[in-house]
Amino acid sequence: MNKAILAAVALLATTASMFAQGTLSLSTASGTKPRITVNGVNAAPTDNILVQVLVPGATLSGPGADPFPLTLTGANAGLFSKGVLTVNGKPGGTPVDVTIRAWDKDTGDTYDTATTKGQKTLSGFVLGGVVDSNGIAGLPNSIVGGANGFTGLELTGVVPEPSTYALAALGLGGLLFLRRK
Repeated sequence: MNKAILAAVALLATTASMFAQGTLSLSTASGTKPRITVNGVNAAPTDNILVQVLVPGATLSGPGADPFPLTLTGANAGLFSKGVLTVNGKPGGTPVDVTIRAWDKDTGDTYDTATTKGQKTLSGFVLGGVVDSNGIAGLPNSIVGGANGFTGLELTGVVPEPSTYALAALGLGGLLFLRRK
């Protein structure tokens, strides 16, 4: 009988963890208003910047689960507001690493292929959505503020190593030398 009870408790714990959902608010338009910048200038929709949020070991749902473009202009350029992101498989109150990355889509379709990009990881970010004793989930935690909050992101271009330029110069010199003969 003890094995049956233990098996039932293990099944219940596994099921509960599968349905656990922490939340975070994807809005930088509050508090210190941290921005995404390109070469020191607030990114605008015309810059064709995509933003992606990743949480290792979890699936994401809701607004912001997929890469999204920056849409705010004027005084709000460089800010984003995508609503509440649900982190499936991680209950509210759980500390997780949240990686925010952005890239210039004109330099590559994905983060990995882009040459102008940047990323920041919020280590130990505590998810909101803690369920109270009545089974009601609390509010999502904002990615802005706090010791582990988002403080902004500067996108930089990939600059070739000096050795790349040296190899190019040697190759060009070799071609010129061969052409003279």
